[in-house]
Amino acid sequence: MKRKVIIVLLLLCLFVGICYYISLPDYYVHNSMSFSNYGTRDTELAVIVYKYWGIDNTIRKIETEHNKINGTPTTLEINLYYSARLIRYGEQPFKTVIIEYDKAEK
Repeated sequence: MKRKVIIVLLLLCLFVGICYYISLPDYYVHNSMSFSNYGTRDTELAVIVYKYWGIDNTIRKIETEHNKINGTPTTLEINLYYSARLIRYGEQPFKTVIIEYDKAEK
C-alpha cells in the first residue's frame, strides 16, 4: 500500500512538471537597451531561452518581434541566457547573435 502511494505521488509530480514545462514560453526578453549615436541605432537584447531546440527559428522570432515593435535598428545584438540568475550575476551568455542591417533596407 505504501509503495503504491509513493508511485502515485511520483507520477503526479512528473505530470505537474511536464505540464509546467509545456506552459513555458519559448523565450522571454529580459532586458532591452538601445544606443543612438550619429544616425545609427544599436540595440542589445538579453533573452532567457526556455526551449532550446530550433534555436535558429527562435532567434528569427525574436528579431521579427523586436523589429515589428521597435523598428529596425542599425545593429541588433541578441544575447541568449539559460536563466535570469545568470544575467543577475553577470555571467556570459551561452550564445550571442549580432545582426547588422543595411541602411538602404529602411
